[in-house]
Order: sequence, then C-alpha cells, then structure tokens
Amino acid sequence: MWLEQLLRRGREQMPDQLCLRDIRRDVDWRRLGRDAEALAEAIGRSAGRGERVLVLSANRVEIIEAYFACALAGTLAVPVNPALTDSEVTHIADAVEPVLVIADHAGRERLARLSPRTPALAIESVPDLEASSGTAFAAASVTDPVLMLHTSATTGRPKGVVADHRYLQFQAMSWIADFLPPRGTVYLNAAPLFHGSVTIALNYLAAGGVVTVLDQFTPRNLLKAVWTWHVEHVFLTPSMIALLLQDTRAASLAHSSLTTVIHGGAPAPEPLLKQARDTLTVPLHTIFGITEGSGPALHKTPDAEPSTPGAHGGSCAGRPMPGFSVRILTDNGAEAPTGEPGLIHLACDGLMQGYWANPQATAEAVVDGWLNTGDVGYLDGEGFVWVLDRRTDLILRGGQNVYPAEIEQLLRTSAQVGEVAVVAAPSDLWGQTPVAFIEPADGDDLDPTELIALCVRELASYKRPSRFVAIDRLPRNALGKVLRQDLR
Repeated sequence: MWLEQLLRRGREQMPDQLCLRDIRRDVDWRRLGRDAEALAEAIGRSAGRGERVLVLSANRVEIIEAYFACALAGTLAVPVNPALTDSEVTHIADAVEPVLVIADHAGRERLARLSPRTPALAIESVPDLEASSGTAFAAASVTDPVLMLHTSATTGRPKGVVADHRYLQFQAMSWIADFLPPRGTVYLNAAPLFHGSVTIALNYLAAGGVVTVLDQFTPRNLLKAVWTWHVEHVFLTPSMIALLLQDTRAASLAHSSLTTVIHGGAPAPEPLLKQARDTLTVPLHTIFGITEGSGPALHKTPDAEPSTPGAHGGSCAGRPMPGFSVRILTDNGAEAPTGEPGLIHLACDGLMQGYWANPQATAEAVVDGWLNTGDVGYLDGEGFVWVLDRRTDLILRGGQNVYPAEIEQLLRTSAQVGEVAVVAAPSDLWGQTPVAFIEPADGDDLDPTELIALCVRELASYKRPSRFVAIDRLPRNALGKVLRQDLR
C-alpha cells in the first residue's frame, strides 16, 4: 500500500529524478519501478502473499529495491545482519521459515550451508531482471505486514518486529512534518540497511529526496561520499561521530554541502557533541526512537535546547515528534511527576504489529496502545524527555537506584578515560555494585587512585564503582551500542 504508492508517485511525477545511489549505480524513479516489478515477479514465483523472504547482504541500493519488491509481491521482507554468527542467523531463519533468500555472494555461500533447501536469488542480478509488460499486483492493505526488523539484541536473542504499511507511512509523515526536508534533499545512509534506521532512508524517499548508500561506514568513505555526492543530511550514531572526528580531514566538512547531522541510536556524551559542533560547524539534531515504536519518536532541534541541565547524567532526547505521545510511569504504574524517573512509554498510530511468533512478549511490551520502551527517563517542565538508562542496565545497590550513565559521564572527564561502560556486578552484601570497564586514553595504564578520588569527590558512596577494569575495546554491535551483557 504505502511503498506501492511511493513507487507510483515517483514514476508518474518524477520518473527521471535520481532516487537511489551507491558506488555501483544510480537509480531514478523509472528504473526503481522497473527493478521492483521485475524482482517482485521473481519473488512471486517462489513466495506467496504473507510468506517471508530473507534478505542477507552487505549495503547496496538493491536492498531498498528488494523492500519495494516484497511490498509489491505481498511478502514480508526479513533483513538479516551479515555480522551475526551462524547460530544467530539460524535462529532467525528457523523462526521465520523463509521460502526465499535474496543475498549477495557471501550471503548465498553462507546460507547454502545453513539453509540449503531454501532457494536463493542473487541480489547482484536485480538490475538484469526483466519484468513482463503490464504485470498486475494485488493491492495491499495498510495493515499488511511488509518488513520484519530485528531488535539489536544488546540484552539477548533478537526479536522480530513486524512492521506494516501503516508503520512506514506514519513514520514518514511524522518525519517530514518535523524535519521539512525539501524535495531533492540528498541523504546519506551510512548505517546498515538491515537496521531499523532504514526507515529514515524511506522517509527521504517519501519526501522526494535522494538516498545515497555507503557500502560500509568508515570516516574516509563518508568524507568521500559527502564531497562526491553533495550530501546534505546524514544520520550517525555517537560511535560513528567519534570515529569521524578522529580523522584529521573531518574539519573539511564545515565547507561541504552538509547542512544537517542527525544522531541517535545511543546517548551521545556532551563533550563529543561539543567537539562535533566545533569541528563540523553543522547543526546537530538529536533523535530517540525504538524499532517497536515506528522508529524515531523524539527530536531535539539545535535551536530548541532545554534551559536547565539534566539530572543523574541524563541525556536529553527531545520532545515528541508529530503524532507521538509520551508518558513516564513509575514502578506501580502511576504517571511520574515532572522530574521524577520512571519507564518511558510511547504511543502513536504506527506501532509494530507485534513480535514475530511471540504474543507473550508483545503483550508485555504494548499495553492499551502504549509501548514500554524499556528506557528509564523523566519529563522536565518544558516537555523535554531525558533518558537515564535502559531498565535492564539499572543497578540496584542496597535498594538504591544507580544510573550507569551518571557514573560514565563523570569518568569521561578524566584524562585517563577514552571510553567507559558501567555495569552491575553481583554482591553478597549489597545485591549489586557498579563496575566500570574503561578503554584507557592513548593506551596508557589506569591509575585507580585518581579515579577513586574523582568518584569520592563527585558521587554519593553507593554510586561509586567497586572496581575499575581496563579493557582494550568495549564490545559493540553493528550500530556501535555497547554489549553490556558481555561485560556483565
């Protein structure tokens, strides 16, 4: 329904306008329509309406074409992270029972071992497919599932989030109303296309923009793309921003076509944001969202900052985007007073249909139309939402709440600390105590004496880490989120 409408509008109103680009090819709306129809025919020869199609490939424009094609064919596209282990890929495949795989060469070789009975279609062959003239595809309903995005699995096995056409439509309309991107805006998709942030790329297509796709994020690749493709908007995670700023050429972006940097996926430390503002001299937009809740839901613009600093090391996520509602609930289910922490809940007309084949988890996550994000935060008097931590990351020491973000924010002020993550360790006396895993700055050894003194000076006794552990590199997923369960 929604993706078919975008395709039809593009072919009718701007057939020769560029809409997709990567290092291999440029695709205008006429070509996107032709490729999507040809691929949809190929999908239809193996898959019926409602059946699942696994998509396993490194970034390339044909992944987005595959999403449009699955929508035309009435199938459910299930993108999979190529970085997952064999057991994780097998877990997803066993759960969704795909009848077809669309994959690049590496993906096909892998699935030939893991799921040899499932037919595979080479994603590289999509530009060469031919569609029959006048093929008619059955009309979709707004509630037909179209995309299954898996959670990032920072706390366990990924869950399949089933998104329908309404989910994508609602997200696009909310984004366009809040960001107001002019037609033709060039957006760089630097994140993996299997990730929930792909909805941002679809938002720009809905706005008549141009989506350029990085094969793989590196500072060098991003810099080259911005200059070569005249990129105007880009979404980056905090870890991507940190890597970019380590490149001596990052300051050149201040004189490029870039006008908007959007960041999200994890809280960004204020020192990192200040460095980005000073180096790039480009407006920074903060977004907060969750795959289950139609993607980005909160937005903080550069010209609308809260007048007071956050508490407990909180990160300001912004105010609700058009169509979204937010409330903070205490442990007893009551709405928290202004400034009091609780669990962040979101409501909108584009929530997920549910977790794939997991009604119990769906019922726990969505109650009376409100989605429990699992994040702890609070609302201030100006309507800004502040995020403190994931509920699962909260440390309960002797019955008192300890927010890792507060400790991490303090430790980052030490010249010794490159990056840090604080997690709970079991304690016979206190139940849990905080432990700080630290990437030392410049590879130096840690001096715990200085860190202890810093914490004694600035933190209540129950918040002070019981240990400081030096680590070469914090474990992260593909989007740069720290895998705290590995540290625990």
